[in-house]
Amino acid sequence: MKKFCMGHPTRKAHWHCPKCDGLMCPECVSARESENYGKTVVYHFCQKCNLPVKWVGLQNLIEPFWNRMPRIFTYPLSLQPLMFISILSIATPFLAEIGFIGSFLQGAMWLMILKYSFESLKATASGNLKPPPVNTQTISDDIVQVFKQFAIYLLIFIGFAYISAKAGVLLGFAFLIAALFFVPSMIILLVTTGSLLQAINPAVFVGLTFRIGWAYFLMYFFLFLLGSAPAFLAQYIIRFLPADVHPMLFSFAQNFYTIISYHLMGYVILQYHDRIGYQVDFEDFMDPAAETYETPKFDPDAAILGRAEPLIREGKLDEAIKLIQTMTAETPISGIKLSERYYNLLKMKKRRPELSEHAVRHLDLLTEGSEKRKAIAVFTECRMADPGFCPTAAALFKVAGWLNETGKTKAAIAVYNTIAKSYPDNPLVPKAYFRIAQIFHDRLMNREQAIKALDLLLRKYPDHDIIPQAESFLARL
Repeated sequence: MKKFCMGHPTRKAHWHCPKCDGLMCPECVSARESENYGKTVVYHFCQKCNLPVKWVGLQNLIEPFWNRMPRIFTYPLSLQPLMFISILSIATPFLAEIGFIGSFLQGAMWLMILKYSFESLKATASGNLKPPPVNTQTISDDIVQVFKQFAIYLLIFIGFAYISAKAGVLLGFAFLIAALFFVPSMIILLVTTGSLLQAINPAVFVGLTFRIGWAYFLMYFFLFLLGSAPAFLAQYIIRFLPADVHPMLFSFAQNFYTIISYHLMGYVILQYHDRIGYQVDFEDFMDPAAETYETPKFDPDAAILGRAEPLIREGKLDEAIKLIQTMTAETPISGIKLSERYYNLLKMKKRRPELSEHAVRHLDLLTEGSEKRKAIAVFTECRMADPGFCPTAAALFKVAGWLNETGKTKAAIAVYNTIAKSYPDNPLVPKAYFRIAQIFHDRLMNREQAIKALDLLLRKYPDHDIIPQAESFLARL
């Protein structure tokens, strides 16, 4: 049975906290980075308990291969593998016409396809369900593994020839059929152990087949279909197309289904990695079709909010407030999300002195983030609760401008006047007087009040940069 996140019931759980028994998706854990010998390591913690969490395991995140078959069949349909297959397939008919060298190059191309297929199998088995890139490493490096696979087939046919010669062709074919049935198991062992001796050891590959169980038979059935697909296409589809494209299309189908076959075997390793004894780490898991999460980069505010949220969900608002206050005692809140959460908590608990104190910082963050509607709402709420509430001059200046934009001209004039009264030496005061004059003239059609504001500006701040504009404005009036 699949396990789901407690905070997001429709999302599969990735993590489990052994203390509170909580199940969490990546958005619900706290990720913290640490430098270990020059390498960045990410640790995951329960937001409620602040203790390391454990990965629930891959079985909870992936679906059985028989349910995933449509996506397995489309595995090579990415830009790089598709171009790789296409280029090799287009080259096939031309190479067939140049004799021995052409045959040699065709063999080299088939070797590259097998090597890429082998890399697809290894990537899938490790948890990366994206096709590997096509580069020198994937098509040529460590090609010994492919030759080890050839050695498996060679040993099978040597065994077939030997048994046929000694005990008759009938027993030889019986051996061949049985051996070919266990080939996927041998390839799985070759990938997981890297040892040819382990792969061809009957005690090992037979035991592995039975550990996988009936799913091995189902995988073998799909592999049989994939292996037969190019011949089926050649018989019933390709032969009806122009003869010149037959080799090209047959090569494309052969290459395409070879990659799918190896990807399927890799997925079986992934699905049954615990039975096979193959280690898969959560850092390696990458599935383009899996759920996606907006996991923000680590920052202190996000970590604080992560620890406060479980308390809030349990209704422990005072504890959440205390936690935020303790964790921000030395470093002030710098993110709007945490600031807004703290503001709303204080408002719900009617802790007015703390609310007024935090609202100053909250308004600074809202105005810096151009959150016009929220900034006006917070300023209005705080002024109604405390007429003496006074944010910073910069926040007041922006709020006054937004009030004017929304048609609340008188309220805007009042806020501009608050700047002049509360911060008489602030460089924004002359600009506030100029804006007051503009509002009186442009919005309220009150020429006399506009002139008074400009006269006051000219008299009190004769050396300010805005004086030339004020003089020009006054001359027009």
